[in-house]
Amino acid sequence: MARESGYEEYILRPLSAKLLPMTRPELEGKVDRELLLDIQGRSRKPQMKLALKYGITQFPEPAGGCRLTEPNFSKRLKDLMQHKENFLVRDIELLKVGRHVRLNEQVKCIVGRNELENNKIEELRRPDDILIAPEEIPGPAVLIPALESGSLLSLDLLMLAASICARYSDAPAGTAVEINILQNEKSDKLSALPCAPGLTEELII
Repeated sequence: MARESGYEEYILRPLSAKLLPMTRPELEGKVDRELLLDIQGRSRKPQMKLALKYGITQFPEPAGGCRLTEPNFSKRLKDLMQHKENFLVRDIELLKVGRHVRLNEQVKCIVGRNELENNKIEELRRPDDILIAPEEIPGPAVLIPALESGSLLSLDLLMLAASICARYSDAPAGTAVEINILQNEKSDKLSALPCAPGLTEELII
């Protein structure tokens, strides 16, 4: 990638520079190579020590690598880019959470898999998004991001999303579930039967 950019000799990697050939900024004396580091391997201990040294206390939990190498994340990102022209950082953050189910070309929903993900979905929700959740039993928070056109969601799609919510709730199979719907601080309710497991498998991204 560095070679393809046409700026390979200018790309400086401060955390691992001493393991690599000198770059143009170093050769020109613009960067002191002695201040650069030689970190390598998958361990995050050297970075944690640096954070402690510089008093950095707020940072993401160390993880295995680039999100783009994760097959599920890559599929979701490709789907987002195909279906939403002007996506935001918030849309990328949502890709990291829950199950993503595409209802049609314009609409998808994100289904929380546990309490932590439910909380994250609610945290990322905007007022004009639709938030769906079971009324009286444990179950997922289901987020339908607001349509770019500002148009309203059809009742058929709303019922489909509610049935997916019921499917992943703790309701017994075949039992109707009371679903709460929240948008723009206005709430409504409807009753939905859980959809068939095969349907979600077909629609999941």
